[in-house]
Amino acid sequence: MLIFLCRSSRLMIFGVLLTGLSSGLSSAALVALINSTLSNSLDARLLPWLFGGLSIAVLSSGFLSHYLLNRLSTKIVCDLRIHISRLILAAPYPYLQKFGKSALLANLTEDITAIAMASQVLPGVCINLAVVAGCMVYLSWLSWQLSLVLGGVILFGVLSSSLFREWPKKAVLKTRNEYDVLSGNFRALTEGIRELKLHRQRSDAFMAQSLAASALAYRRYSFRSAMAFLVVNQWAQLLYYAAIGVILYVFPMCQVIDQKVIGGYALVFLFMMSPLTILTTSLPIFSRATVSLQKVRQLGDQLKSQAAQADMPDKNEAYPNFSGLSLQGVAHSFHREKENRNFTLGPIDLDFKPGELVFLIGGNGSGKTTLAMLLIGLYVPEQGFIRWNGEAVDERNRDDYLQNFSVIFSDFYLFDELYGVGNENNQSLADDYLQRLHLHHKVKIENGRFSSVDLSQGQRKRLALVVAYLEDRPFYVFDEWAADQDPEFKHLFYTELLPALKARGKTVLVISHDDRYFYLADRCIKLEEGQIVAIETLVASAKQEQANEDAVQAYS
Repeated sequence: MLIFLCRSSRLMIFGVLLTGLSSGLSSAALVALINSTLSNSLDARLLPWLFGGLSIAVLSSGFLSHYLLNRLSTKIVCDLRIHISRLILAAPYPYLQKFGKSALLANLTEDITAIAMASQVLPGVCINLAVVAGCMVYLSWLSWQLSLVLGGVILFGVLSSSLFREWPKKAVLKTRNEYDVLSGNFRALTEGIRELKLHRQRSDAFMAQSLAASALAYRRYSFRSAMAFLVVNQWAQLLYYAAIGVILYVFPMCQVIDQKVIGGYALVFLFMMSPLTILTTSLPIFSRATVSLQKVRQLGDQLKSQAAQADMPDKNEAYPNFSGLSLQGVAHSFHREKENRNFTLGPIDLDFKPGELVFLIGGNGSGKTTLAMLLIGLYVPEQGFIRWNGEAVDERNRDDYLQNFSVIFSDFYLFDELYGVGNENNQSLADDYLQRLHLHHKVKIENGRFSSVDLSQGQRKRLALVVAYLEDRPFYVFDEWAADQDPEFKHLFYTELLPALKARGKTVLVISHDDRYFYLADRCIKLEEGQIVAIETLVASAKQEQANEDAVQAYS
């Protein structure tokens, strides 16, 4: 399994196999020496030196084998985590949405952990396998007749155990699939805890129908897989004892054989029982790792088929000179689960230019967020095309196109570090933004890292605004940013921060319901059922209302 994952480490793998084989053969030779000492078949003067040399060989080769294998296995697990993470970053966003967060997290946590556990057990398995192989060589040297009997018992054990192989494998696969469901329920529990606390019937139904049912199913499948492997292990143990019984009591009745040879067989086989037991008890771990590896490989193949490139070059800004963005006949359709109907946005024709402040308005479900996702490139138009600086955006340059936008989503995520934007030149600018947004007493930026992100939702959104400003992209999109803000910060956002971005030549698209600030926009784009129904007309109305309000305040 691990050799398949790490083709570039063949030299280390060869060293692992060599040292493991040396450790196993040395252990077998040590047992043979002990048996020869008990039977007085060697020169007594050489025995202490041979014993000391073999002991050192067993310890040193065993240590080196463990060291190399642990180094190899941890490297493989680390490379696998990084590889899958890069594939996730390179895959199209709609595909990741369809795949689901729970399934992705299960691959990155449960599956990688199972593979890591197998890699930790692998050194001992390799050494014990070498010990068994060395002991079998010694037993063959003692008596080839008895070795045939023992080989027949082992062959029968392998063939009979293979009959039970599908039973544990199916149970492990069901356990792993149920973990995806359980992981999704855990996510629903943590993210929906407020809604569950406010509705007792919903909470009880969720526990009974989803979380508890999934946990019980996971327990049931886990227990079945454990029992299946227990039966296989006990069958192997029975065969071990049967082999000793045949050697001690049955074979001497059929053929005359030296009792010293039989005693040596019994001694060596008793020594072999511990390595054999370790090998059989490792089956559940490797079975789970095999299932997890299949899951990870399946994920990797799916992501590769979707990703245009797995490794993107580092670029600070793909198009430093923004001259215009246009949507021409752009349309996008998707199925709305709650309403059980298809929703189509567009076709949309829009143009944006530098230094423009645009409000995108409309009722819930009108398609505002979908339009924004198409605009910034996370969604791909099913019809029409997008042009940036006159150049059509396609799969060849889509990643470059994405680098021109700084976005704060309504369900944004705030990183605790200024990845990609933290530097000394931005420190004074960041401190100024923190001061203006009243965050300076809560958060400090030290070495490109926030001192704390344990803040209220409104404060976290203001901190996300600081990050967006520091990114200094040509196009800004804010999805309901002011929805969680106090009136003071809402007024600051609309009347000072947005005009400041516009003055710097930035294009700003604001998704908003705050109609009292529409007068600040250069244009207001209104959507209804995925169609543009009005442009700019609302701005004049909002300006007139604001003028009337100012006149009333002045008169009073």
